[in-house]
Amino acid sequence: MRLDRAVPTVVLAAAVLAFPLLAGAVIEVKMPVSRIYDTAKAVAVGAIVSASAETGVADVKVTETLKGDPLGDQVRIQIVAPEGLMSKVAAEQPVVFFIARASKGMAVLHIADTWLHAQLVPDSKPPVWRTVQVFDAKGAFPGRTAALVRLLGDMKAGRAAFLNKAETEYFRGGVKELAKLGVRKPAFLLAADFSGDKKPDLVVGTPDGARLFIATAAGFEDATEKWGLAGAAALCAAAADLNGDGKPDLLLGGTIWMNEGGKFAAAKPGPQLPADVRPLAAALLDVTGDGKPDAAFLLPTGRLLVFENPGSPDKAWPQRPAHALWQDGAAAAAVFGDWGDNGKPHVMVVRAGGITRYALDAGGGPPADYERLTGEARGPVFKDRPGALKGAAAAAADLDGSGRKDFFIAGDGWDLALVNRGYGAFFAVADGAGALRPKDVAAAPFQLGPATVWTMVDINGDGRDDLLCLTEDGRLFAADNPPPPPAAAR
Repeated sequence: MRLDRAVPTVVLAAAVLAFPLLAGAVIEVKMPVSRIYDTAKAVAVGAIVSASAETGVADVKVTETLKGDPLGDQVRIQIVAPEGLMSKVAAEQPVVFFIARASKGMAVLHIADTWLHAQLVPDSKPPVWRTVQVFDAKGAFPGRTAALVRLLGDMKAGRAAFLNKAETEYFRGGVKELAKLGVRKPAFLLAADFSGDKKPDLVVGTPDGARLFIATAAGFEDATEKWGLAGAAALCAAAADLNGDGKPDLLLGGTIWMNEGGKFAAAKPGPQLPADVRPLAAALLDVTGDGKPDAAFLLPTGRLLVFENPGSPDKAWPQRPAHALWQDGAAAAAVFGDWGDNGKPHVMVVRAGGITRYALDAGGGPPADYERLTGEARGPVFKDRPGALKGAAAAAADLDGSGRKDFFIAGDGWDLALVNRGYGAFFAVADGAGALRPKDVAAAPFQLGPATVWTMVDINGDGRDDLLCLTEDGRLFAADNPPPPPAAAR
């Protein structure tokens, strides 16, 4: 069936309100998905049954009506615009329909991860919706169609937790020196409660190996030897409860250290890392979906190594087939975490050319660039900082107390937070840590960026991660991240 490809001009006023707007110390979406849903006459989701590149038509089976009158069991979509989108449309992909209330025969569709205006072809049977132009709502939701389907289902059920407002200033509580640790030229800093007293302890990578500092009422005690870590390697570190006993265990390089309460014991054999490997990032997280944290390592070249948790400290950690997440150049920083829209692990990677999210399994979708993550072009954030990403460092942090980890990046004199909205979407907040670089008072006694070692952890127990920075001479500083004043609260 070949359809008329005339493209009428359609303008929807709400489209210009979908992007995040800066209002005082808050970013807020003025036309959120919830409002698009509420103002629609009908909302439905479907699945593509077949798609023809020759005719530009996709046949869709409507699987659920979330609101309003049913669209019918079978619907067709003719992809007229934008050019090239039809090549991304395939069978089994989801589709979302928002039928306009005020304009008869008009709708907004989300198909192939793209917002589109559509017009109903008169007297067509089955109904044919012809896409006519892009609908500018990436700021409302920049993610995949599959994630939008889940968001709408959660909205209907009253359990959606999707952020439409975010703070733009962090670490306003000031900087204080916590301790002078007996280390020099630290390579990394890891914070976790190993002793079980609800205070973050520290693992520091040094040229002489890993050092463990346990938090006490008097400060931090060097407990490296006492806890059995003397001589432990210090290529990289990660912590997680590997055996379900409620105590975080430790990964140092290719060695697993089980937390036995007051001491660590090396589990042998552990992940068998090649001798010449220096990981860019390491994590203990569930890659296989069996509920047990596995060991994941990302090399600067993009090669991903995953070792499966055997469930016992005396069994070998089998390695999954290694593969490259990208081919074009080395990365500056990377952090594993729940960054995607399917509840499975992803890794956020910073390279000179941009920021990209990679899924660790096929269900997480293709690599997502900065625009897919935030709905914004990369240019506005980095236009005054050419080459800034080359020397950046990054960490995961819950900056706003939402319960979700945000992605925080810092370079020389600048920072960028990707605030996690949920469902794989983020707000971009540039220079949100400007309180650490005040113009009218003395600056912080350290330079936040690649020249320092830092991490994020909740020091005050308020659900908001604070910043810990360890200088080259071993001074440990904390930058407090208190809640915003009531007027700026989301």
